[in-house]
Amino acid sequence: MNTITIEFVHYCAKSPKYTFNSRVAMRSNCDSSKWAIGRVTGLRLDDDNVWNYTIVFDYPLGYCDELTESELAPESEFACVSNR
Repeated sequence: MNTITIEFVHYCAKSPKYTFNSRVAMRSNCDSSKWAIGRVTGLRLDDDNVWNYTIVFDYPLGYCDELTESELAPESEFACVSNR
């Protein structure tokens, strides 16, 4: 697999917290063991310099959604819950 490096030169743009293929969960008010888990398949920087992530969830039909960083949890937050 080839590695592609993208450099941003905008003075306000921060590096994204998650990268392609990062495992993440969609935060919810329910118990964290029930959070929807998936992989990052796309990144978009909006006009307000907020990263939006396209997530393909681990469902049979491959449901996807676009979420912001605050709506996502890293794998370290849900991995210990799913191993119980």
